[in-house]
Amino acid sequence: MGEWSKKIGEQGENIVKYFFEELIGFKDIYRTGIEIPCSFSEQHKKEQAKKRLTHGIDGLVSYTCPLVEELLEIELVSVKYTADKYPTNLKDKFKDWFIELAYTMKCFSNSEVYQSINSSISDVSDTSVSGLLFWLSNNDEHKEYNILPEIANSTFSGNELVYDKIIVVDNARMNFLFNLIQPIKNIFGEDNFDFVYHKTGMNNAITQNLSFGKKMPLQYICSDIIPIRLTKSDDVILVIGSRDNFEKNDLLRLIALSKEFNHLEATSKTLISFPDYNKLEHQDIVTSVLAQIENLSYKNQIEVVRHDFDFRNL
Repeated sequence: MGEWSKKIGEQGENIVKYFFEELIGFKDIYRTGIEIPCSFSEQHKKEQAKKRLTHGIDGLVSYTCPLVEELLEIELVSVKYTADKYPTNLKDKFKDWFIELAYTMKCFSNSEVYQSINSSISDVSDTSVSGLLFWLSNNDEHKEYNILPEIANSTFSGNELVYDKIIVVDNARMNFLFNLIQPIKNIFGEDNFDFVYHKTGMNNAITQNLSFGKKMPLQYICSDIIPIRLTKSDDVILVIGSRDNFEKNDLLRLIALSKEFNHLEATSKTLISFPDYNKLEHQDIVTSVLAQIENLSYKNQIEVVRHDFDFRNL
């Protein structure tokens, strides 16, 4: 049983490692298997233990954030993976794992690893330490399961938690990101694929050359919209991928959003991608939406597709 549990855990860590390195651009800088001393051995001890000596970190990434000027972002990754369905009562396990990650983040700020990362980066004025809790299931019935509605109102009173931000990633979130990004990368290749860095009001110095890059800002992990820039010969293609299913109002909103990416260089095509788009059912709606939009110079370049669209036909 112990060997099986270890195998399951390693599989989960391999999936998350692939996600960071191959899907969202953190190849060669995603660190695994880190251990740090516990600075609060009594407060952080596990049940029936005398005290806590260390915290384990499944994964760690650090990078200069393109969405906030002069910000060094450090993300601590915790991976929980099961071969079974998500349990009926999610909250108990979730709270235990959330608390453990928050404790690790608190002690991390006192660690030599944190000091080493901070001292190795120049041209930053602030550092943010956040957490990413991956809770994934290998069960086919829960392939697209969304746990967030069930854990959203969890409370942690009495635990004295101190943390900036912890993002929870479940099967539904991973499925969206994989289904959107992986097929495009397979066809266009890494060299022709970039994530778009939108203007946030906190990156006003962003220039045309810095408005896209290979690394996906980790804030995008919890976003329902992912902007991507593709190149094919001399053409520049903007892809806006939506997690939500096709709706007329969402299409209008995403067309309006596409106007904000005028720092991309001139695009030859704008693709708006939905997970359920069906041309036979939805094309009339697309045509009517485009017909009612005025003063949009690239209107004839907009195309609506679904995430599994064969991009080789571009």
